[in-house]
Amino acid sequence: MARRRVLYTVNRMDVGGSQTHLIQVLRLLDRERFEPILCCLTGKGALLDVARATGTTVLAGGLEGLKSPRALAALARLRGFMRRERIDVVHNYLLRANVVGTLAARAAGVPVVLTSKRGCHERAGWEMIGARLSNRLADCVTANAEAVREFVHDHEGCPREKMVVIPSGIDTERFAPLAPGDYKARLGLPADAVVVGSLTRMRVRKGVEELLRAMTQICAVRPDVHLVVAGEVELDDELQTLVASAGLGDRLHLLGRRSDVPEVLSAMDVFVLSSHDEGMSNAILEAMAMEKPVVATDVGGTGEIVSEGVTGHLVPARDADALARGIGRVLEDRERGRAMGIRGREVVVDRFSARAMVRQMEALYTQLLTVRAAGQPATAALSMVS
Repeated sequence: MARRRVLYTVNRMDVGGSQTHLIQVLRLLDRERFEPILCCLTGKGALLDVARATGTTVLAGGLEGLKSPRALAALARLRGFMRRERIDVVHNYLLRANVVGTLAARAAGVPVVLTSKRGCHERAGWEMIGARLSNRLADCVTANAEAVREFVHDHEGCPREKMVVIPSGIDTERFAPLAPGDYKARLGLPADAVVVGSLTRMRVRKGVEELLRAMTQICAVRPDVHLVVAGEVELDDELQTLVASAGLGDRLHLLGRRSDVPEVLSAMDVFVLSSHDEGMSNAILEAMAMEKPVVATDVGGTGEIVSEGVTGHLVPARDADALARGIGRVLEDRERGRAMGIRGREVVVDRFSARAMVRQMEALYTQLLTVRAAGQPATAALSMVS
């Protein structure tokens, strides 16, 4: 049987949860049954070369912005590509691609069109119009957590029966406990340092400020504790003043973007994510797979991964004091923290592997294509998997 051609669209391929998820999909999609193609609408992003390295055809959409005079031309080119290459499935990621990819796919007569929702982001104005339009035009809306499905239903009015939850998944072979080594020394840390760590970006909703404020409390009573942050984080003047006044300067380590994430995680004694909202955090899954106890804000789908007192601690968002208490509880009982880490890996391997995630996506595509070929509505397939 001929392979089905699946086109994934995304606005940019910067380092981020959705883009990392897409790389996993491109790596693991069954190439005997499916041929993946990636359309990056802007043609920009650090992960484009990583996508090409999977053997995937990568297309630049030439889209400068939805308000650009060239937007309609870019949309027409994308529609022409879909029609000319006889694309069977279009799966769009993030708001801009959800809108552009869905419009192009419908104009091209693509049999199956999906959009994705990977966070609990409130929309307003034109963003809400775009979200509702793409939800309406799609055959199916995928969500990476039950909390995300409920949020999209409540805030965007998308029918629950049109949405399918496929939990995020990570590579549990790459993210697995490493042999003992000098991982702390490699980061310039004392060998006996107690390391609190995070993988994040400098975004308002990522809660970097609360993390720093929590660590000022921890470090005031624990001179052996260091904070390591991997990702694109730069402190503004206010946060630099906070760090200096709290005496955190020599105990805060901003690593920037890293390609050796398993090694960085191996240096951590506890992993923290202080986001204001999340869908289902790849970073938390990666840390749990590395057997790290987790302290995280109880937002979005995080509570579907982290079990309070079992694999870590959940705290309210935007509450630096609660975050400090959660971190402190893990540091005070290191043996219990190690047990949380071991249980965390078991949970990830059992429920959140990348292979299981991709197999669910393949099954969804197959079912949608089957009912479409039979002239039935997409809901006939969604009732089997939702």
